Amino acid sequence: MKNYLISIGGNSTSNVLSIESNFEEIIAVDSGVEHLFKLSLDPTTLIGDLDSISKKSLDEVTKNGVKILAFDSKKDQTDFELALNYLDEAEKSKVYIIGGESGEIDHLISIFLLIPSKSFSENIIWLYGDKRIIFRQKLELNIKKLTKFSIIPLSDLTNLSIDGAKWNLDNKNIQFGETLTLRNVTNEEQLNIRCDKGIFALIY
Repeated sequence: MKNYLISIGGNSTSNVLSIESNFEEIIAVDSGVEHLFKLSLDPTTLIGDLDSISKKSLDEVTKNGVKILAFDSKKDQTDFELALNYLDEAEKSKVYIIGGESGEIDHLISIFLLIPSKSFSENIIWLYGDKRIIFRQKLELNIKKLTKFSIIPLSDLTNLSIDGAKWNLDNKNIQFGETLTLRNVTNEEQLNIRCDKGIFALIY
């Protein structure tokens, strides 16, 4: 299984190296290269229309022989979507994403909705500040007790069950956009979540 790291623009306050440090490919999405430099990581690929990367950083990656995939600014996809589409064998890989914090609201929402639209969304972990965001239909997660978490329904969820939390559920139908599953807390060291149909984001 490959490990990919994708660094996108916006702020980044997460420490991906505390979770994983071995990446087969490190992809900088335009100005997201700045986050990699701060972590002393060298990108293997730079992708995007290169409208926000600084001249200094572009000169640096060029000097280092980084693979550059430059696109015209009049394109039909965001730089982030181009990066996701670039991944090879993503269904067999783990994809870590950093960046995208405190950016423009349209970009933030587009990131959040783009990830679950991909067939390999369950392999993606978005590190957002001190939180992790994953996209699932079901999961079994080893986790510390008293960890706060929220489940965001990204579609209607059929027969959602939660076990290992302060507020458990048993085969509850949750409508898209409903807020019942926000701000829960674990009371065991394993959290089990499943639904028969639908997809949700878990933020913890």
